Amino acid sequence: MSIYQEEKQSVYNATMALYKAGLIRLSAGNISQRTYDGNIAITPSGLPYDVMSVDDIVIIDLESKIIEGELKPSSEVPMHTAIYKSIKEVNAIVHTHSIYAITFAVAGQPLEPVCVEGLAARGTVPVAQYAAPGSTKAGEVVLDELRKQPGLRAVLLRNHGLVVVAADMETAWQTAYKVELQAQIILQARILGTPTALTNEQIEEIYQIYRNIKR
Repeated sequence: MSIYQEEKQSVYNATMALYKAGLIRLSAGNISQRTYDGNIAITPSGLPYDVMSVDDIVIIDLESKIIEGELKPSSEVPMHTAIYKSIKEVNAIVHTHSIYAITFAVAGQPLEPVCVEGLAARGTVPVAQYAAPGSTKAGEVVLDELRKQPGLRAVLLRNHGLVVVAADMETAWQTAYKVELQAQIILQARILGTPTALTNEQIEEIYQIYRNIKR
């Protein structure tokens, strides 16, 4: 058994949860987690989720060298490694191609917190500058936005998708799910009228009432 079995299982479980929720499809999107010794467990490149197994999760180091695994790691390795190198508190990254998030990313429109689901990102979800998928620049533009809002968990990649960072995998994939709901709610609310963002005072009141909401 792999010495990274726990992290590989965690990445696989999150991948399956996102796949079943429809936030990732075919082989689009990628998920990773920092290992106990500072390496990275990440989904493989080009392998459809419906045939993926725990053993297919690849282990790489921060320089993108394969430590364990028979398959090629995700094409978005440069983005993942850039984030892990720069933010030590990040232990999990989820990148989805979810439909509503991509819609706002294509339109270049950020997602303001309009409901409880919108609080998961811990701030307005910005749209990063365009960067080619699979490039190192993709990581750099995400980091630019994260630095502007310390504690932010989610960034929209222009014309691409959503990136979520968190201290643990459970928070990462659930935040991705909630951001997708937030995007859907905002888009549907615009059909009916003008969505109203929650004020800082209203957000703080919600946190005080529902202390189980992770901040």
